[in-house]
Amino acid sequence: MKRPYKHAAPDGVQQHRNWLSLVEVSGPFLSLPVLRATWPTLDPLDKKVRERLRVEHATWQDDVSEGQQAWIRYILGDLLGWGELLHEDRLGPLAVHVAEHDTDIVPSFVLVEPDAAVSDLGVKPDAVRLLGMVCPPGAQPTARVAGSAWSATTVDRLAHLCRHHNIELGLATDGRWWAMVWAPRGGVTTTAVFDAVAWPEAAERDVVRAFYSLLNRQRFFGVPENERLVPLLRTSLDSQEEITEALGVQVRQAVELLVTAIGRADVRDRERGEPGLRDVTAHDVYRGAVAVMMRIVFLLFAEERRLLPSDNDLYTAAYSAGRLCDELEQRVIDGSEEDLEHTNHAWLRLIALFNAVYHGIDHPRLVMHGHDGSLFDPDEHAWLPESIDDRTVLHMLRSVQYVVIGSGRSRERRRLSFRTLDVEQIGYVYEGLLSYEGFRAGDVVVGLIGKEGQEDEVPLADLELLRSSTSDIPGLAAALADRHKDSRIGSATALAKKLAPVDGVEREEIRKKLLAVTGGDYPLAERLLPFVGVIRLDLRGLPTVILPGALFVTESPLRKNTGTHYTPRFLAEEVVEGSLEPLVYSPGPLQTADKAEWRPRSSAEVLSLKVADIAMGSAAFLVAAARYLARHLIDAWSREGDERARAFLERAHDHRVGIDEEPLVIEARRQVIEHCLYGVDINPMAVEMAKLSLWLVSMDPQRPFTFLDDRLVAGDSLLGITSLDQLEYMHLDPKRGRELHEDLFGWAASVGPLVHEVADQRRQISAVSHDDPAVALVIKRNLLGAVQAQTERLRFLSDLVVGAALAAGRTGGRDGFYPEAARLANMAMAGHTHDAGETRMRWLATDLVTGAFARETVHWPLVFPEVFEREGFDAVIGNPPFLGGSKISGAFGHAYREMLVNVIGDGVRGIADLIAYFVLRAHDVLNPGGQMGIIATNTLAQGDTREVALDSVTREGAVIRRAIKSRPWPSKSAVLEFCAVWTSRMPLENRANYVLDGGIVPGIRPSLDPVSRVAGNAHRLSTNAGRSFIGSYLLGLGFTMSPEMAGLLIEKDSRNSDVLFPYITGHDLNSRPDCSASRWVINFANRNAEQAKAYPDCFEQVLRAVKPDRAESPDRRLREVWWQFKRPAPDLQRAIVGLDHVIAITLVSKVVMPAIIPTGQVFAHKLAVFATDDPALLAVLSGSPHYWWAVSRSSTMKADLNYSPSDVFETLPLPMLTPVLRNLGNRLDRRRREVMLARNAGLTATYNLVFDSTNNDDDVAELRRIHEDIDVAVCEAYGWHDLVKPGLDHGFHKSGPYTRYTVGPAVQREMVDRLLELNHQRYAEEVAQGLHDKKGRKAAKSKASKSEPENSDQETMF
Repeated sequence: MKRPYKHAAPDGVQQHRNWLSLVEVSGPFLSLPVLRATWPTLDPLDKKVRERLRVEHATWQDDVSEGQQAWIRYILGDLLGWGELLHEDRLGPLAVHVAEHDTDIVPSFVLVEPDAAVSDLGVKPDAVRLLGMVCPPGAQPTARVAGSAWSATTVDRLAHLCRHHNIELGLATDGRWWAMVWAPRGGVTTTAVFDAVAWPEAAERDVVRAFYSLLNRQRFFGVPENERLVPLLRTSLDSQEEITEALGVQVRQAVELLVTAIGRADVRDRERGEPGLRDVTAHDVYRGAVAVMMRIVFLLFAEERRLLPSDNDLYTAAYSAGRLCDELEQRVIDGSEEDLEHTNHAWLRLIALFNAVYHGIDHPRLVMHGHDGSLFDPDEHAWLPESIDDRTVLHMLRSVQYVVIGSGRSRERRRLSFRTLDVEQIGYVYEGLLSYEGFRAGDVVVGLIGKEGQEDEVPLADLELLRSSTSDIPGLAAALADRHKDSRIGSATALAKKLAPVDGVEREEIRKKLLAVTGGDYPLAERLLPFVGVIRLDLRGLPTVILPGALFVTESPLRKNTGTHYTPRFLAEEVVEGSLEPLVYSPGPLQTADKAEWRPRSSAEVLSLKVADIAMGSAAFLVAAARYLARHLIDAWSREGDERARAFLERAHDHRVGIDEEPLVIEARRQVIEHCLYGVDINPMAVEMAKLSLWLVSMDPQRPFTFLDDRLVAGDSLLGITSLDQLEYMHLDPKRGRELHEDLFGWAASVGPLVHEVADQRRQISAVSHDDPAVALVIKRNLLGAVQAQTERLRFLSDLVVGAALAAGRTGGRDGFYPEAARLANMAMAGHTHDAGETRMRWLATDLVTGAFARETVHWPLVFPEVFEREGFDAVIGNPPFLGGSKISGAFGHAYREMLVNVIGDGVRGIADLIAYFVLRAHDVLNPGGQMGIIATNTLAQGDTREVALDSVTREGAVIRRAIKSRPWPSKSAVLEFCAVWTSRMPLENRANYVLDGGIVPGIRPSLDPVSRVAGNAHRLSTNAGRSFIGSYLLGLGFTMSPEMAGLLIEKDSRNSDVLFPYITGHDLNSRPDCSASRWVINFANRNAEQAKAYPDCFEQVLRAVKPDRAESPDRRLREVWWQFKRPAPDLQRAIVGLDHVIAITLVSKVVMPAIIPTGQVFAHKLAVFATDDPALLAVLSGSPHYWWAVSRSSTMKADLNYSPSDVFETLPLPMLTPVLRNLGNRLDRRRREVMLARNAGLTATYNLVFDSTNNDDDVAELRRIHEDIDVAVCEAYGWHDLVKPGLDHGFHKSGPYTRYTVGPAVQREMVDRLLELNHQRYAEEVAQGLHDKKGRKAAKSKASKSEPENSDQETMF
């Protein structure tokens, strides 16, 4: 007899997924990894327990009202086993009175400690583990309490009670619905609601077991503390970074989906002969789609925080964004997802909701105040089509209401709670959208797979061309892997598997999906089939295929360089506190380090502060400033006798209600935002995002959004005048303007009085008060319009001044266009504006890069006149964009970069990063007592960027009062180092502290090192010129091949050895045990095309693998001379003639260790090569003095040192190369080679052992002793006997994020100081010998330029 088939029991992971899918969770709950670790399988319920549960459940269901009490007692006392620990009487001491709602909250039951003594006076809070409340039968714990004026639900009230007593767990029930509540003080409320109506059924068994596993007596008292419920919940707290990154990807996908849907609607309209979106650009469509998603997130945030009437039945049924997703999900369950493609009710409902938020609703059953705000303005994107299908809306809503995190068996889909997200996180999600753009497809375009958020979009024709140029699938896979490696598309092996042909049912299913996205175009579907494995799926699960004329989203090449990384809230708050603390106390940290002497400023003084972020993005730093100043404002109100503030501060310590929802906090933030905060960003979309962020932290349900149009401005912070003198003298250098223009302009006398008048009018905007908030908003808008009209002419003239500077950037010359600007200004003031207007537009567009932002000027004293009447801002804060100096011209135009160098940088040359000019501009707009606080890449304190920025501002009198020199970015998604700098234009008094990396120092240098006895920069020494070089820059991997292939080519034709050489890279030098080349390279050197063709096999490879990419280069030489390296390093080749060996060092490395390697090979551009084989120099370059000199003179790339020969070696005063050093160099080279070969380890791996304090192997210890001897010998060669005598304190010491076996910190600083002194001394001697006259300087500059590494910029961050 056959046994009946039984389904296999689900494993633990599936059990957890099952019950989680049947429980409604809001807020941060138990994560799948924690559930798996704690409950490999859920706690079992034996047969007897299940049978009794069935009986008790049936009895309760017979009469849910009469049976409620017995059923609840059975669940708590018997099923969960609480027994005698369940108390329902004498709970009076636990009651809480909520005065503002005249309501008492009383628990219905509690779970107490086993040994708790309950007296006649009642249960004490410290004996309670869980608080419970019982609702009337049929009343859901998460619904508003019937008949109560207070809108708080039973769960809300229970959370209030939990926080009051600091008892974190609660349980609310009506018998059917069991809501487990976690309400930690200072945190958000989590609820997990279990529905008991079907518990006896087999399908619900996992849910019952989960309920039992979480809340049974054993879990509270019979397991170790770290396995109890509250610690598990804390361990499970969402990784906010992971949530934010996942949400960012999903929102970008939703925008992409909406743009595509808008494109489909446009195509349909045009096919019907309607105009469609003919007059709407792809850019505007993208902006509109982003605005829609911003609106949706705002609405979900506001609904969840009760800032919109989400508890109103009519609102819930007809408008709610939060409920709409659930309704669409139900339609999918009832039918299919495809059904939603034929209706558009959800989209029309969203449009109605957007209009309701903007205009308000006045209905007998629903009153909602209009909130206004440009984000919701129906006229802003009036072109939005009405025919977006409900399937698209479903996926848009899913993308922001659910988040998929984790990977593998820990991958899970969670409902997102906006109560758990900081405003800064929401802002960051949208900030990531700024690097994307909308485009119209000229041909069929497909979206490729890749790392989420980094995928590429390519024309189908390009894929077909690539396929035709390769012989098989592995070849195509290799080509795709190489071409799209930056998008992390995958390895060649993995792609070959994805590209493998499929047949049968699978092929038909794929074809069916392709037909769905191509409108039934069978030939096109067949063209797509070979590539379907590398085409990513959209949110609908369909291949991403964009038809000709349709819209799509892809990364903008001009905007992706200034990368964004998730900035945790604590980091923004650290920057803001450091900047604003000196402004809210007087005396304060600028006067004394003794906080007992600090005196807080009054509320009027707090509200008089002016704080700006001049590259605000989504306003994370302005939000932090609003919070910080609002706290100090409330404190000031309390000191001044405000009873509301006193009461708030008295009860604030127990965090009973979320601080963000306190009316007093909202009012304080609104006042701070309206009086104190200003922001500018080059991207108009960022300005809208900034408004959204500030609205979210200051939203009052009864009032319109805070008026921000006069505070947040779209424009280029670096492009505009910073003083009225620049306008009055028609020159960005007013002193030069006085010299250049013979007579003062007649109209200039009226500038000051007019700007003063405008400043008064702008102050009135903040002072507007009216009983009707909507009327107040109209008054403010009218005032701002009048102000802009009054300053229009002055802004026009200021544009001419800036335009003249830009135009001069193209042609050169100091004053070339200023006289013409002055002439046009006089004509314009006389009423003749036509010529001036045309010239203004032409000048401002000088060298404007296609696709870049239009040049919108920000003339600071005209845009914010009330600020500049006070000589500028009190503080500038933020995280300015990073862009490597060599990339500025490509992103903004050559003329723009020249304007930055000549005007903002005061003519200081070099390849300073863009952030240097933001630092200078920040100090331009600060008043004499102003403070700056920014975070930046750590290159701010290095090389040219330091010289242009921090050297300059400190030379002008600013002091660096606090700094973080280098710290890993607190984010898993970004492997890089950042610095933070706080400067003050007001000098510090003697009793104030300078703080560097958390420690008190006597002062801070522009290099973000403590001040020392030696000041000034190092000079390049003539004696070191022409001895160090950078290797060849190929620009084309097609030049390279395997050693085996090179051997075959030489075997085929011995002449090929003329052009084939080993090609050694920095990676080879550091990773291979023998420091040998892993690849060979074709080097035609300076041969012309005909001469190169004499080597046909080699020429054919370069023709096939290099020329196609070179053909697309904007550099004419690269297009025309494509068979040669971009930079073949001829000076290096001449310098090493006759040498069998040279010394080389990898430019980007954490070990910074040289090695002797043979000549006769091509050295890559990431190698520095020293034209000598003298082992004495190897010893010097391996010693601690050289290393710490390099650290002080070099920039970094990520966390590694980025060695620059011109900054390090050419400035290094070398010691005498003594026989002792020569012997030690030979000894190091010989013994290190033996160790590396014996261990099969490269330089990096070997020195990881040397720098590891736990490794005491004999060979490793011997290498340490050799380095100790080298350090002593180098010091002796310099004559530093006094340094050697007490010992050099060798040991394991920190060097940035790494540990290194080296000399001690005090010795490190002394070595660098002595080397700098010696550099100054030798430079003075060379100057005296005439080695640095004008001709010499030109030669030195030429040599320096040849010594700079190609593409040496650090990877992009903000």
